[in-house]
Amino acid sequence: MHKLKNIVLVGAGYWGEKILDKLIQLDQKVILIDKDVRKYKKFKNKYKTKKIVYLKSFKELGNFFFESVIIASPAQNHFSHINYFINLKKNIFVEKPICLTKNELKKIIQSLKTYKKSFMIGHIMNFHNSFIKISKLNNRQYFGKILYLYSTRLSFGKLRKYENILSSFAPHDISMMLGIMNKLPKIENSTGTKILNNNIYDNSIINFQFRNNTKGHIFVNWLSPFKEQKFVIIGTKKMMVFDDSENWDKKIMIINKPIIKQNNSLVLNTKKVKYLSSTPNDALKDEIKFFINSSEHKKKLKKDLTVSLNVYKLLFKALTKIKKL
Repeated sequence: MHKLKNIVLVGAGYWGEKILDKLIQLDQKVILIDKDVRKYKKFKNKYKTKKIVYLKSFKELGNFFFESVIIASPAQNHFSHINYFINLKKNIFVEKPICLTKNELKKIIQSLKTYKKSFMIGHIMNFHNSFIKISKLNNRQYFGKILYLYSTRLSFGKLRKYENILSSFAPHDISMMLGIMNKLPKIENSTGTKILNNNIYDNSIINFQFRNNTKGHIFVNWLSPFKEQKFVIIGTKKMMVFDDSENWDKKIMIINKPIIKQNNSLVLNTKKVKYLSSTPNDALKDEIKFFINSSEHKKKLKKDLTVSLNVYKLLFKALTKIKKL
């Protein structure tokens, strides 16, 4: 038995490689498991460190001591991998989506009711300094009463065979909406279109209704010829546009007193536009660091986990409504 404190990383694909980068930057010892061992030569040349151990399968884990695992394997494997490490009683961080079916989610929630270790689902926007700033402004009633909020997340690819657009893109935007509203909405309706594959939705729109009459919607699409990531809040005092494609000094646009009367008509007050800067940060690195610290201090992150699970409860309700159309 190797008496070393390691973090297991399952999956070294597009997102797993990004996580591996952050773990090395954070000076962590990593046990990397990926079926495609051809990647290992690339990583050995890239990192030139002895802090990464390369394994071909879970069976080899018995030779190592570890307390925490990060699951970044393909989404269709998340459920089985989560169960594997729950049985080993390890601290678990799983990248979104947590799973791909409603029944899988129910089983995971049941397992977590008595789970004593840390369990965290990746919601990177909660660690983005611009969104953190927006949340703090909202807590001070900066926007006034929120009348409407919506988001668009559009890009061209990456296309999935098992994971639909809702599971892939929508968790980011649902997590931001729940973070701002602090309430679960009802889903008024949800639509989706299957374009390239009869089993997978390539775009979707979800319309929400919150208890205080606030409405919202999410539009996600991975067949867009351009990239767009915008989150909009329309309040009685101010309107806000969070555009993550902009530079850090212009990611947050504010319109003061957004609606004014002009010639007996309501118009947008474009003269009151300003930008709020936010301190640049590496949200993924901060998210991984948070998980490591939480695991070391044996915190169970109950509040964060409840919000994260609510994201997926809403997501699967939206999918159910689409399928009934």
